[in-house]
Amino acid sequence: IGIMAIGVCVVIFIIGVAMDRTDPANPGSPSWLYMILIAVTLAVAAIPEGIPLCVTISLSIGCSDMVKKHVLVRKLAAVETLGSASVICSDKTGTLTEGKMTMVNMYAGGVGYDVEGKGFDP
Repeated sequence: IGIMAIGVCVVIFIIGVAMDRTDPANPGSPSWLYMILIAVTLAVAAIPEGIPLCVTISLSIGCSDMVKKHVLVRKLAAVETLGSASVICSDKTGTLTEGKMTMVNMYAGGVGYDVEGKGFDP
């Protein structure tokens, strides 16, 4: 079953490159790059045992990109945690703090809100 799934992924890749399918979100990217993403996604969906390998590879690529920008990464799990964050609060200098900041204004859905209170104490 695994060999057949990989064969189907290769066929999808070849057809996609032949049809010059590009990423709708980034039309300027090459079609082969987008089709590699599609083929790997299909392979992971067909063979779930490949998920840990794909996650590790993508985190490693992310770490190497961060190293090129001179970011110090000590633990791979820290990058994964930071990647799953949906909101990052920082002060006016751009530094991250220890979670002791208090929100005073908020803008959501086109409406501005004033927020009151002393903060969050878990």
